[in-house]
This record gives sequence, C-alpha cells and structure tokens, in this order.
Amino acid sequence: MSSAAGAAQGALHDPELTGITRLSASDTVRARIALAVELDLIGAGERLPRDAEIAAALDVSEMTVRRALESMAEDGLVERRRGRNGGTFTIGHRDAVPDRAAEVYRQDASEVHRLIDVRTLLECAIVHHAALSATDDDIAAMESHVAAASAAGDWSAYHRADEQFHLAVAQAADLPWAVGPYREVLAELYTYFIPYPIERLHRANEDHAGIVEAIRRGDPIAAVERMRSHVQVLHRTMYVGGATDA
Repeated sequence: MSSAAGAAQGALHDPELTGITRLSASDTVRARIALAVELDLIGAGERLPRDAEIAAALDVSEMTVRRALESMAEDGLVERRRGRNGGTFTIGHRDAVPDRAAEVYRQDASEVHRLIDVRTLLECAIVHHAALSATDDDIAAMESHVAAASAAGDWSAYHRADEQFHLAVAQAADLPWAVGPYREVLAELYTYFIPYPIERLHRANEDHAGIVEAIRRGDPIAAVERMRSHVQVLHRTMYVGGATDA
C-alpha cells in the first residue's frame, strides 16, 4: 500500500475525527438507545431485546450493555424488572433532561453524513461487480440473509441479518482488495446505528430483495441504482436526518 493510501485509510479511523471516541463503551450503548427513545423510535413502556441480543447488535460485550442499562435505570430512562415477565422497559423521553451521551452522537452529524457517502461509493462499485460475477451460491447466501431479515422480530436480530447481507454482496463481487476497506467503513457507520421499529426495517429489507433480483438478472445498472438509493436514504432516515419514514 502506498504511503498516501495508508494515510487516507488511517484518517478514516483517526480518533480525533469523531466525538463519540470521547465516550465509554457503555455510554455509546446508552446514547444509541436514548436517541431512539427521544425520536419516538422506541415507545414508552416498550420492552428492549435481551442484553445478549443488544450486545450482538451493537457489537459490544454483554457486560457493557448491562452497565449502560443499569446507568439508564438509575437516571429513570428505563426500568429493569425481574421475574418471568421481567426485562428492560423504556420509560419515555424526558424533554427537560437531554441525555449527555446522546448529544455527543448528535454532534457527529457531519461525520455520519460523510460515512454514508463513502459507503455509497464503495457499495455501488461492489454491487456492480457482484451483478457481473455472482455465483448461484453467492445469490443463495444473499437470499438467506434477506429471509433472516424478513423473519427478524426486533431491531437487534434485523441488524445482524442486514450486516451479513451487505457483506455477502461484497464477497460476491470478487474484489478482494475492496472487502477490507468496505468492512471498515461499514463497521464505522454501524457505530452510529440506533434502534428502529421493526416495521420500518422490514420495509428497508425490500431493497435487499430488489438488489438480489438485479444481481440474479446480471443487471449492474439496476443493481447500482437500487443500492445507491438504499444507502443514500440514510441521510434522511438516520437520526441525523430526523425520524422520517424510509
């Protein structure tokens, strides 16, 4: 790798670029859930997924999730109930008390928009090549992830299926040099992922199905257009764009 390319790749993860690097791991979990509550993406009294499922979706340890939720419980943002019908339940948005960790996420809006655009460039190149080189096994793998996303009952299960779908498209492109940088950008953007209602996520999964169909037909133009639209809509539908429908 050239020194210029190495510098560019390193700049993507320069800790000075993003405000969230100032947060502890547990505060990043808190911020993402608090933002979803503030935007009414998670309603008052809604049960959150199990700690282990949240940990898997947000790529943190279960202990980190436990600490975050205990902190939120102490501040009256969630309620932790024990017993057969127990779990973690949201209390609802407190307008007079903005969450500090969530505000740090909001301050990173320009970085989120940049990552969406970088991801769009990579996704469009990848899906173009996938439409030209995907094998039957590649397409079957993509379809399995679309089915898993369709069957997901909450945002944590959907998030795992969504990530696997996009990585399967990258593998099908047969561009080994692109997989590493793409994984990095995807992981970086996923650090800003916040919970969304499963109905909304299922609508996004319709794009996945359309992308697979374009790849099956060997139509790179249709595949690129569907993927471009799918990723660019994040400018509106992520928390940096408000709580509008996808």
